[in-house]
Amino acid sequence: MVPSKLLKGLGVGFAGPDSSQSIALVNLILSGVVVVLLILALPWRRLRWPVPMPWDIFRRVSYANLRMVRPEFYELDSVVLEVTQLDPSRFGNVKGEDATLPLQELLEWVAKHPFTGYKGGIARLVGKLLWLDSENPDLISEIAGFNDIDLIYFLQDGEDHKKAEMKALVDQGLEIGGIPVEAQDVEYSYDTVGNILATRDLTQNQCIVVSDDDGKVFLINAKICREHMLRSMTAPATASEVSTLDDRGNVIAAPRVVGRAMVQWMKGRARHVELSEHTRNFYKQQKLPKMTMFQILSKAKGNEMYMKVYTELVRLGFVEKQQYPHVLWGECYAHVNSLIARHGYRLELESELNSEAVERWKEAKYAEQLSRTRVSAFRDFRFHQMVLDESFLVPYGIADTALTHSLKAHIAGSDSFEHPSHAHLSYLRQQRSTAAMHVEDGSIIGQTGFEHTEVGRTFEMGGSEAPGSRTRILRRAAFESSKARARRIVDRILTSGGAFMEQDEALPDNADPMLAQNLFGKLTLTEAFLQLLRIGKLAWPGFLAAFLVNCVAAVLYILVINHLLGTFWLLAAASSSLLGAWLFIRSANDAMLIVLTSMYLALLNIKTEAFTTRMFSEVWSRLVGDTRALQGVLESCNDFSIESLTVIGALFAILGLAATQPTCDSKPVWNAIFVAFSAGALMAAMSLLACFSLRSCSRQTRSMIGYLYSDMFSTLSNFFEIKSVAEKLSSAKATYEEIQDANLEQRKKLTLIHQVMQIFLRYTELACITLALFKLFHSTAVGTSSECVHSYSVFAVSVPILLSAIRRACEALLQLSSSIGSLERLFLLSRALLRMAAPRFDGINKLSAEVSLEIPQGFTYCMGSAQFGPFAHIPALAAAKTGQLNVMAMPRSAGATTFAKLLLRMLDAPAKIKLNGEHVEHYELETINFSIHVIDHAPLPCSVARTPGQGSSLAEYIQMGLEDMGMPLQSCLEQAGMWSRVVNLPNGVESIDWASNMSKPEAFRIQLAQAIFRISLGAVRVLLIIDPLRNCNQCELESVRRLWVKALEPLKNRVLVLIVDQTGNTSQWAL
Repeated sequence: MVPSKLLKGLGVGFAGPDSSQSIALVNLILSGVVVVLLILALPWRRLRWPVPMPWDIFRRVSYANLRMVRPEFYELDSVVLEVTQLDPSRFGNVKGEDATLPLQELLEWVAKHPFTGYKGGIARLVGKLLWLDSENPDLISEIAGFNDIDLIYFLQDGEDHKKAEMKALVDQGLEIGGIPVEAQDVEYSYDTVGNILATRDLTQNQCIVVSDDDGKVFLINAKICREHMLRSMTAPATASEVSTLDDRGNVIAAPRVVGRAMVQWMKGRARHVELSEHTRNFYKQQKLPKMTMFQILSKAKGNEMYMKVYTELVRLGFVEKQQYPHVLWGECYAHVNSLIARHGYRLELESELNSEAVERWKEAKYAEQLSRTRVSAFRDFRFHQMVLDESFLVPYGIADTALTHSLKAHIAGSDSFEHPSHAHLSYLRQQRSTAAMHVEDGSIIGQTGFEHTEVGRTFEMGGSEAPGSRTRILRRAAFESSKARARRIVDRILTSGGAFMEQDEALPDNADPMLAQNLFGKLTLTEAFLQLLRIGKLAWPGFLAAFLVNCVAAVLYILVINHLLGTFWLLAAASSSLLGAWLFIRSANDAMLIVLTSMYLALLNIKTEAFTTRMFSEVWSRLVGDTRALQGVLESCNDFSIESLTVIGALFAILGLAATQPTCDSKPVWNAIFVAFSAGALMAAMSLLACFSLRSCSRQTRSMIGYLYSDMFSTLSNFFEIKSVAEKLSSAKATYEEIQDANLEQRKKLTLIHQVMQIFLRYTELACITLALFKLFHSTAVGTSSECVHSYSVFAVSVPILLSAIRRACEALLQLSSSIGSLERLFLLSRALLRMAAPRFDGINKLSAEVSLEIPQGFTYCMGSAQFGPFAHIPALAAAKTGQLNVMAMPRSAGATTFAKLLLRMLDAPAKIKLNGEHVEHYELETINFSIHVIDHAPLPCSVARTPGQGSSLAEYIQMGLEDMGMPLQSCLEQAGMWSRVVNLPNGVESIDWASNMSKPEAFRIQLAQAIFRISLGAVRVLLIIDPLRNCNQCELESVRRLWVKALEPLKNRVLVLIVDQTGNTSQWAL
C-alpha cells in the first residue's frame, strides 16, 4: 500500500477509483481525433493503380494467353463509304460573322487538279452544308471556326515528280481563293482513301473532298461521320492509332484524341462528346496529361471559351478543380515549354516550316510511333497478356459504280504494294505492327522465334535461337567467363580487402541531352505500398514460410506465458524465430536479386540516346549504393509482422485466461486491458502521424542526394577544367556546399522526429505499464484464491509484453517511413527505365546464307529540329554483297555514325535500310548485335569513355574473355598489322592505357583486330568500317589503305565488308 499512499500524498489522481478509466478515455479521444484528422487531410483521390515495373515485365509468361484486342466498331457505322458528287457552282461563298469563305473557288481548284482534295475543316463544312439546316449552331460554328486549308494529294507509283512540283508550288506561296496554303497542311499520300478515313482521329473528321481525272468533285465520308453530324456528336474514331490500353488491359482513347474531341466541342462543332465507359473511368482516375491540357487550352479564344471547357472538364472529372482556374493554363504552358527546351529551343506557338522540314518532321513522327509501339506492345503483353492490334483498320471501301470507277481505280485500290517513298502510311502501319509483335491471326509467326523467348533473372538466359546454336553457345560462354572474372574480383576483395584496378585519366563528359523522363517525381503512398507488395510476391513462398515459422514461435511464447509449458520451451520459440529470420533474409535476397537484375536488364534495353550523365549517376547510386535501403525496408516489414504476432499472442493469452476463470473478479483485469488498449491506440495513432513527416523528409533527402550524385559526377568528369578554371572551381564548391547543407538540414529533421517519437513511445509504455500493474496489484480480489493469484500473475506478465510489442511495432513502422525515400526513388528510376526499354527478341532471328545490304533510296535523317537540324544525309547504296570490298562514299559530317546507329537499330528510320531484302527494323535486336560489327571513331555515341575498351587490357578488349573459342590473339593482331606495335607497348597485351600510347589510326586498327576475332567466332555476318583513313597524314594515306586492304582480303568471302569512305576517292579501294 506504500505506492498508493505516496501517490495520494503527491496529489496525483492515479489512486482514485475511476482514474485509469478516465486516462484511458482521454487516450482514446486523442487517438480518434488524430485518425479523423488524417482521414480528412489525406488526398484519397490520389489512389491509383500502380504502373508496371521491370520485375513485372522481364519475367516468364505464357503465350497461350496472348489476346489481340482492337477498338470497338460503332453500331451506326458501315464499311461502305458514302460518295456524293458535288457541283461547285451550287455552293458559292460561305459568309460568317468575321469573314467570307470562297468555297466555290476552293472546289473549282480541286476540280482542275485531279486527285487533290480537302480534309479537315473544309470537308466537314461541305458535309454540314449538305446535311444540316442553315441555322444549325454546329454549321454556324464550323463556318466561324475556319482558319486554314488541309490539302491532300493522292499519288501512285512513278508520280514522285508530281509530288516535287506540288512541294515547289507550296513553298513559293500557293494561295487558293486568297487563302495561303502552308507546308504543314499538305499531305502527300500513297495510301488508299479507305485507309485514310480509317486512320482519322475523330468521327466528324472521317470525311474528305476529292476530285478525279474527269474534273468531278466528290464528298467521301464514313456513315458514322454523317450520323454524328446529324446528332451533333463527336467521338474518337475506331482506329488503333488513336487508342491505347489502360492499366487493366481495356481499350481506351488516347489522351491526344480526347483532347481533339474536347476542342471540337469547345468550338461549338458538336454538343456532345461520346466516350466509352472505360475511357471515362480511366481519365477520372488518372486525369488528362498536361500535354493534352495544353492542346485543349491553347485553342481557347477568350476567357469565355476557356471557362467553358474548364468547367466541362471539371464536371467530367478529367482535371482537378482549381482555386484559380487560369493557373492551370500557366502550368500547362510551363510544362510543354520545359519539354521543348530540353532540345535547345523554346516554345513558339506560331512557326513556319517549309515542305522539306515538314516531311522530315513527319518521318520523325512515324519513327517515334514505331519506337513507342515496340515498347508498349512488349510491356502490355508481359503485364496483362493483351496487345493492341496496331494493324487493325476498319475495312472501308468505295462501291464500284460508273460514277466512282475512275476514282476507285486511282485512290481506292489495294494497299499491299510497297512504294519507294517512305511516307507510305499503309506500309508503315503494317511494318509497325509486325515489328512490334509479329502476330498473325492472333498467333505469333513462327519465323520470328518470339515464342522461344526465355526471360529470367540472369542475362545468359533468353534468346530465340534453337538450342545448341552458335549464338547461344557464345552467349553462354560469355556469361560464364564474365561470372568467373567477377568471382575472382570478389575473392580478391575478401582476401585483400579491396580490388585495385588501373584507371585511365579523368574523361571529359559527352554532350548530355536531357532525359525524356523525369527521375525526380513523386509517388503516392498507396503506389509505394502496392509496389512493395509486388516485390514481396517475387519470393512469396519464402516470406510465407517465414511468417508461419514466426507464428509457431508466437504460439510457444503464449503457452509459456500461460504456464502451460515450461520456461525451457522458450529455447524452442527462440529457435523458431531464428529459423524464421533466416527464411526471411534468404527470401529477401532472392526478391532483391530479381528486382536489381531486372532493373539492370531494363537499363541495358533502353534506347541509346536516353543514357546520359544524369542517368548514369542515378543508376549507379540506386543499383550499387542504395541496395541497403531496399533491404532495410524489407527488414522493417518483417519486424512489424513479428511484433504484430506478439501483440496478437499476448492479447489472446489475456482474453483466454479471463474467459477460463469466471469466478475471479474481472474488474481489475478489464481495467488493465482497457488501459493497455488505449495506450496502444495512442502510440499507433501518433506513430502514423509521424510517419507522414518522416516520409516527406526522407523523400526530400533522397532527391537532394540524387542531385548531388549527378553534380558530383559531372564535376569529376571534367576535373581538368575544374582545376584550371577558377570560375568553375568556385561554382562547383558553392553548389556542393549549398546542396549538402540543405541535405544535412533535412537529415537533422528526420533524425529529430525519429528520436522524439522513440522517446514518446518509450515513456508512454512505461506510464501505462505502471498504471495497469498498479491497479491490478491493489485490487481487493488479489488474495481471494490461489487460482486468481495465478491468473493475475499471468495478466501482470502479459500486459507489459503487449505494450512492449506495440512500441516495437510502431518503431518498425517509423523505421520503414525513414527509409521509404530511397525505395520510392528506386521505383521512380524503374519506371523511367521501363519507359524506354524495348525487347531484344522481337523480330526475325536469322540471316540467310547470302548476305546483302541495300539502301534503295537516299534519305535525310533528322536528329533535332525538323527545320533547323542537325541532319544526317544517307546516300543510296546498291546491293552490297560478300566476295568484294563494298565502298560507300559519304562526305565528312554527313552522318556516317548515324548510319551505323540506324543499322544497329539504335535509331529508328522505318523502311529505309534493307538487310537480306528485309528492312533492318524487322530483325530482332539480338540478331543485329550478333551479326553486325561496326568500327567507328571515338568517342563512340552515347559512351562516356573517351576511347573504346577503356579500363580493359588490350587482350580483354579484343577477346572479350572468349580466348579459347576464337582466333589466337597474336593472329588477330598480325592480320590487323598491329602485332609489332603492341608487343613494344608498356605491359604489352596486358596494357590498360594502350589507347593513350598509340596514334588514333593505330588505335582504330585495334578495333579491326577485335572485329577479326568476332568474325572467327562465327556469328558476325556484316562488317561496317567508317572512314578508316581519318586522322592519317596525307603522305600516309596510301600505305594505311594498303594495310586495310591486306587485312580485309581474308574476310571478304566470309562476311559482307562495307567501307564508308570520306576522303572522296573511292576508286583506290578496288583490288
